[in-house]
Amino acid sequence: MGTSYTAVNSLIPFVLGIIFSVADASIHSLQPPSDKDISSTCEVLLANDALFHQMSKQAVMHIFHVHMSNYSEDPLYTDVSKNYKPWQWYRTNSVHGQTLLTLSFNYDILSMTVLTIGIQTLDVYLTDKPFGCFGNLTSQERVDILREQSFDSFRIVSTEKTETKLDRKHENIYVCHAIVESQGDHAEFANNCCSKDSDGNWLCSKQEEKFWITVLYVCIALVKVAMFLFGPLLLPSQLYTAAYVASEYVVKLQKDLKMKLFISESTQTSIRCKTRLALEEISDWKQFRECIEKLPKEQIVHVKVPELRIKVKGKRIIPEDDPPTGLIRTLYDNMMRCKMKALDPFSECCDRSIYASFAPHFRHKCTWHMCVKWLIKVLMLLLIPLPFYIRIVIYYKFEMEELSNRRSVIEKLGLRNTFNMYRENVVQYFIPTHPIFLVTYAFYFLSGLLIGFSGPCLREKLKSIAMAALSDMENVNRTSVLQVILRISLWPFRKCGLLALVFGPLYAVFAMPVCAVIIAIYCIPTIYLSYRLMYHSRKKLGQNMESGSSNQSSERPETIKKIHKKLTSMDQNVHRRGQSSFDFDDRYSLCCSGNGQFCAFSRLLLQITVGLFCLTVMFATVLIFTEATGLCVEVMAFTMMGIIVNAGSTLRYVTMALLVLVYMHNCYDNVYENYLIFNKTIIEEITEKVEDLKKIASLPSSMQENAAFQVKPIEAVDEIPTTLSMEKKEPRWKIGHLLLFLDSYDTPRIPLKLFKKFCEIRVHGAPGPVYINLLRATGKFSIIVVFLFFVMLVVMAFGSTHQISSTNQTLATLAGGFVPMLLKNVLSSKSVRLNLKTLSFKGQIDEIVAEFKQYWPVNDFVVEQYDPAEEAAREAEQKAKEEEDDKELEKERNKEKGTVKDEFGKEKGESKEIATNNDKTNKNDKDKEKTVTKNSQISSGHQKTDRINGEYGNHVNVIIDEDGNVMRDTVTSRVDRTSVSSPSSQHGLQTRKRPSITQSDDDDVDLIIDLGMGDVENIWQVYGTTESIPSLTMTHITVS
Repeated sequence: MGTSYTAVNSLIPFVLGIIFSVADASIHSLQPPSDKDISSTCEVLLANDALFHQMSKQAVMHIFHVHMSNYSEDPLYTDVSKNYKPWQWYRTNSVHGQTLLTLSFNYDILSMTVLTIGIQTLDVYLTDKPFGCFGNLTSQERVDILREQSFDSFRIVSTEKTETKLDRKHENIYVCHAIVESQGDHAEFANNCCSKDSDGNWLCSKQEEKFWITVLYVCIALVKVAMFLFGPLLLPSQLYTAAYVASEYVVKLQKDLKMKLFISESTQTSIRCKTRLALEEISDWKQFRECIEKLPKEQIVHVKVPELRIKVKGKRIIPEDDPPTGLIRTLYDNMMRCKMKALDPFSECCDRSIYASFAPHFRHKCTWHMCVKWLIKVLMLLLIPLPFYIRIVIYYKFEMEELSNRRSVIEKLGLRNTFNMYRENVVQYFIPTHPIFLVTYAFYFLSGLLIGFSGPCLREKLKSIAMAALSDMENVNRTSVLQVILRISLWPFRKCGLLALVFGPLYAVFAMPVCAVIIAIYCIPTIYLSYRLMYHSRKKLGQNMESGSSNQSSERPETIKKIHKKLTSMDQNVHRRGQSSFDFDDRYSLCCSGNGQFCAFSRLLLQITVGLFCLTVMFATVLIFTEATGLCVEVMAFTMMGIIVNAGSTLRYVTMALLVLVYMHNCYDNVYENYLIFNKTIIEEITEKVEDLKKIASLPSSMQENAAFQVKPIEAVDEIPTTLSMEKKEPRWKIGHLLLFLDSYDTPRIPLKLFKKFCEIRVHGAPGPVYINLLRATGKFSIIVVFLFFVMLVVMAFGSTHQISSTNQTLATLAGGFVPMLLKNVLSSKSVRLNLKTLSFKGQIDEIVAEFKQYWPVNDFVVEQYDPAEEAAREAEQKAKEEEDDKELEKERNKEKGTVKDEFGKEKGESKEIATNNDKTNKNDKDKEKTVTKNSQISSGHQKTDRINGEYGNHVNVIIDEDGNVMRDTVTSRVDRTSVSSPSSQHGLQTRKRPSITQSDDDDVDLIIDLGMGDVENIWQVYGTTESIPSLTMTHITVS
C-alpha cells in the first residue's frame, strides 16, 4: 500500500509537466513566429537554372536585378528605406569593378559604353519558401539574405557551396548595394560594400572614392566653372573685332577724281545731276562735311578728290597666311552664307520669284534667294545650341528615371536634396523644364529673332552694344591690370616711406578687396561684360544728352569728380592704347530728343531695359554652352578612361580611328599648303608693283593708317575710272585696280574676289579652282577610308577565327593602315608642282589686274576746289615736261648704244609726228562737233518737256549755267515746307525710297548735296544731334 502511494506521488509531477508543456506548445502554436525565426526558416530559391548558363567568368563585375517571381507586387520595389534599390546588387572580385562603383551612375553613357566592357547585367528571378515569408521580413533582413545569395551567385546546393568556397580562398569577392545616408537633413547616396574574412564573417563599409577619381571630378568641375567665367573668350574674334567687321582704309588715287559739285540749301533747287545725297546720308562723313562748309552754295563747283576713305569688312580681304580653302569654311560660305548663288545653276534660279508666273499678282516680292536666307537664319538659330540639345536628350533618355527615383526616396525619407557640384550639373539638379531654363530658352530665341528678323534700327543698335563690349574685352591688357595692382600695393611706400612697414598690414586690409574687385572686373570676361554691357547701353542710348550730363557733372562734389577722374584714367590705361571701342553704325537711336524730366526718365528706363536684356541674353547663352561644354569634357574623360582600362578590346578601333584622322588631315592639308604658297606668291607679285609701299610701311603703327593701293596696269590698257554708285542702300565707290590692303601693323591683304579670280586661271602649274581641288581631296580620302575598312574587316575576321591576341590584331591593323601612305610616298608618280613663274601665268595675272574692279562702301573722302582752266594748263605743262624728259632719256639711251639717227630718219620721224598730231587735231574737232550736236539735241528735248503738276507741288523751270546763272529750262518739282512738316510727311521720312535718277550726259552735275532743313518741332532724331535731321527737301523731289 505504501509502495503504491509513493509511486503515484512520483508520477503526479511528471504528468503535470507533460500537460503544461503541451499547453505551452499549443499556446505558442497560435502566436505568429518571430522575425528571427522566420529569417532562419525562410528560404529564397532560383526560379530556374538559366542564370548559371548566362554568367560569364571573364566579367569584371556582375550586376544582378532581383525579381520575386511569385509575388504580384514585388516587395523589393515597394520598399522605402535607406537601402536604396534593394533589388539591384553588384558583385565584383577586381579593382576594376570597385573603381567603376565609385563613378557616377551614368558612367555608361558618358563613356559611350566603353566602360561597360566586361560588365554583365543579369535578371535574377527568385521564389520564397514558404510562400509569403520574404514579404514579412524587414528591409534589413531582406538585404542580408540577398547579400548572402549574391555573394554565392545564388548557388544554394551544398556541393556547389563547398566547391565555391574552396575556389574563393584565393580571391576577395565584394558585394555592394546602394544606400542613402543622412548628413544632417541632407541626403547622400553611396555604396555599401561587404566581403568575408577568412573566418566567414562579414566586413561591411561605405565605399570611399579613390584619390584620382576625386581629382578627376574636381578637374571637371573646375572646367565648368572656367567655362562659365571665361566662356566669352571662345567666341570667334571675327564676329566683333573692328578689323574684321568694318575697318577704314585710305586710298590714295593715282589720278585725282574730278567732279562737279552742287551744294544746295534751298527747297526749290532744280538742276540735272547724276547723284544726289541728303544730309542724313553724309552725316558720318566728317572730313567731307568740313570741306563742303568752305565751298560756295547754290552754284556748280569744280572739285577734285585726291584720296578716298572706304569701309572694308574683314571677310572681303584675306591675308597671305589664311587662304579660304578649308573644307568646313567652304561649306559654311556656300551653304550658310549662300555664296553658291554665284554658281551658274543657282544664279538663274535664285533671283526668280517663288510665285513663278503669279508674281505680278502679289504685292510683295519674294525670290528664292530671300526665302533661302530666311530659312538659313532659322536653321542657324536652331542649330547653334546643338550640343545642349544632345545634353537634354541624354537627360531624358538615360538620367531622368534615376534622378526621379532618388528625389522620390529623399522626399519619402523626409530629407533634402543637395547640389553636389562635383558629381552633378545644373541640368540634373534643376531639370530642363525649370523656370531658370525656360527663361534661358526664351531670351536666347528672342535675341536671335531680334538680331535676325527685326528692323535695322533695333538690330543695329543691339549689335553695336554687344560688339562694343566684346571689342573692349579683346583690348583689355592683363599686364596693365597687374601694373595697376602693383601701383595700388606700393602706394604706402611711395607716400609714407619707412612708415609703410608699420601701416602696411592695416593698408592691406583695405587694399586687398579693392585689388580683388579690379582683377575680377578686368580679368574675368563674364564679369567684365556684365559691367561693360551696361556701360555701352548707357553710352549708345544717351549720346544726345552730352550737354545735360556735363551740367550734372558740374554739380557733383569735388571728391566724386576726383574719384571719377581716377577711375576713368585707370580704365583707359588698362585698355590697349590706340584701340578704341568698337563704333558700329550708330546712325540709329532708340531715344527721342529733349531735355525734360519725362524724356530723361524715358531714356533712363530704356537704357536699363536694354542693358538688363543684354545681360540676361549673355548669361543665358553662357549657361547653355557651359552645360554643353561640361558634357563634352565628361564624355572625353570617361571615354579615355574606358579606352585605357579596356585597352585590349578597344585599341585596334582607336588605332583605326586615328589613322582615318591622319589621312583626312593629310588629304586636305595638301590643298591648303598649295593655296598657301599660291597666295603668298600672288601677294609678293602685287607688292612689287605697288609704289610708295616701303615708305608707308616704314612708319610706326601709331602714325600709320590702314592704306589701300591701286596697282598700275600695263600701258596698253585703259584705266578704270572711279565712280560713285547708289545702286544699293549705302553709297559705294567703284574703284579699279585696287589690289593691296595694308593695315597699320603692316599686314598685307588682297581682296577675296581677286583671289578667286586668280584661282580660276587654268595654266600649267597653277592650282586651279578651290572646289575642284577639294573634290579631288575628298575622292582620295574616300578611297583610303574604304581600304581601311576592308583592312579592319580582315583583321577582325581572322582574329576571331584563329584566336589572335588583341596586341597582334592592333599591330596588324596599324601595319595595314600604313599601306596607303606607302603607296603615296614611294610608288605613286610625282604630281605637278606649283609653278607661278611662267610667262603664261603672269600674262593671265596682268589680264585680271587690268579688268579688276570692285565696289567699296564710302566711309569719307576729301574734296578740293579747283579752277578747270588752271588745272588744264597745269596738266598740259606737266605732260609736256614728261614728254621732254622721255626724249632726253631716249637720247641718253641712244648715246649709250652708240647709234645716231640719220637725217632721213629724223625727217621721217618728224613727218610721222606731224601727221599724227594732225590726225589727233581732226579727231578732236570731230568730237567737239558731236558733243555740240548732242548738247543741242538734249537742250531741244528739254525745251519740249511739258510742265507736270505733281502730287506734292508745281514744277518750276530754272536755268543754271556752270557759274550758277539762270540760262535754260529743266524740269523739277518743288516741295513746300508746310506740306513736308505734316505728320504724314514725317512718317514718309522713314519709308521713302531713293529718288529716281534719269540718264544724264557729261554736262550734268556729278553730285548734289542737299542741305535743306525743315522747321519741325519734336522730330525723331536719327543720329542724336540736331544737325543730322534728315533733309526734308529730299522727301518728294524727283531728280531730273
